[in-house]
Amino acid sequence: MKIPVVDLFAGPGGLSEGFSAHRGQMAFDVKLSIEKDAFARETLKLRKFFRNFPDGKAPDSYYDYISGNGVTKEQLYKDYREEERDAHKSAWKAELGKRPIKDIWQRISDTIDEAEHWILLGGPPCQAYSVIGRSRMRSMEGFAKDKRHTLYREYLKIVAAFQPTVFVMENVKGILSSRHRDQQIFHKILNDMSNPWEALSKWDRDRIPDHVEPHRYRIYSFSTEVMWEEQLAPSDFIIEAENYNIPQRRHRVILLGIRDDYDIVPPTLQETGARVTVTDVISDLPAIRSEISRGGEIDTANWRAVIKKGLRSGFLGQIKDLDLRKRIRKAVDDISDEIDKGGDFIKGSYLPRSLKKWYHDPRLKGIAQHQARGHMPTDLHRYLFSTVFAEKHGSSPKIDEFPEKLWPNHANAVPGEDGKVADFRDRFRVQVWDEPSTTITSHMRKDGHYFIHPDPTQCRSLSVREAARLQTFPDNYFFEGPRTEQYKQVGNAVPPYLAYKLSDIVAEVLEQCIDRDMGRSSKANIRSVS
Repeated sequence: MKIPVVDLFAGPGGLSEGFSAHRGQMAFDVKLSIEKDAFARETLKLRKFFRNFPDGKAPDSYYDYISGNGVTKEQLYKDYREEERDAHKSAWKAELGKRPIKDIWQRISDTIDEAEHWILLGGPPCQAYSVIGRSRMRSMEGFAKDKRHTLYREYLKIVAAFQPTVFVMENVKGILSSRHRDQQIFHKILNDMSNPWEALSKWDRDRIPDHVEPHRYRIYSFSTEVMWEEQLAPSDFIIEAENYNIPQRRHRVILLGIRDDYDIVPPTLQETGARVTVTDVISDLPAIRSEISRGGEIDTANWRAVIKKGLRSGFLGQIKDLDLRKRIRKAVDDISDEIDKGGDFIKGSYLPRSLKKWYHDPRLKGIAQHQARGHMPTDLHRYLFSTVFAEKHGSSPKIDEFPEKLWPNHANAVPGEDGKVADFRDRFRVQVWDEPSTTITSHMRKDGHYFIHPDPTQCRSLSVREAARLQTFPDNYFFEGPRTEQYKQVGNAVPPYLAYKLSDIVAEVLEQCIDRDMGRSSKANIRSVS
């Protein structure tokens, strides 16, 4: 049985990918993804096109396109017009809250087409709820006026108008402490999503078709087992992704809403024990080096010369740990003459240590979007120091642990009375080999300082593909747009493998819903006969 799915605020499709990958008696068909960003929408369309073919049956030209092997996107779509038309219709560029509500409702109505059961997914934009976002907006005196606090209401309107059997709603952990006009946001969201009809304005209710029967929803956590939502503390809704085979410490609030005409208590995610690490998912990828930003094209020998020049700048002499100095010199000596800057596609067979079946597609015959960005020479020296420090100590250094000659020229990077930096201490962060990564965010599009590759001989930040691996996107998932936009898409996504695990729980809930429908039908038939 295929259950229709609608994905709001879809980004590049992390939630959609996880649900689409579910197999078994219950399958999910993501029939509509709504996203305002043009590049993310193109990524959604391409992925829907890929999913329009049975497993393993995507055309060779799809792989030729993502590997840059002489096939353009226009040619790919032209050769498979039916699949392209469906993908074009499914991936809709529209901004909720600005697009007329009647357009949104008409598109969703056409999509679900009176389906008895369907699923609503989505994560309203979260920047206003993040700790950093709130800090910045307070300084601009714009936090209380920011409409992103209430974008969840666009999601709420669709729940009220169309009454999905189940909804899944995702947001950042900062939403738990966020307040808007002296009201705690999360408490209001729980109340509104539990009773969406009553939460609507009269203006919105008057536009909902008369035949809609208003329902309430029971809100559950995916990670904490309880009988009733009143027993849940706000923190019980947090999913710590690293506990569920995701190679990333990503903590998100995810709600599971079940319509109240189905009195069903869902199962919960089961923690997996051993954690998947950075080593497990990116160590197989080819070593690459960065460019020198604003320095033009250089070869590996000149790139290494730039790094060696840093050793003569005096920062080594400021390091009191003689073993650390020795390790830094050795790392520079170990830089391979064969290393290059990577590329849009690198041929070869690349198989991670963990989640092989999830990531690997043998038809790909290489790895896409694995190219290093450019860095300033001073940042290369900081990356060199940071990675060697992390190798020795197992953690990334704080700014005040850097040699002072490597401190960035920034107003916040100045020593206090104790000689340590008060702010800006985490400006440079190495992703440690034997741990899950830190949270992959869209900040990657600006610079890579929070996402330094752990190998000292590469002196760079993560590539788009490495970030995508840490987010658990399959290797055949292709991100459209310039590289900065690719980083943005990867950082804004829900990890698909986590969504896949959520889909197992939703499938079990729906199976129980359908069983109860059949039971009700049987009872009605018995009453009719008697």
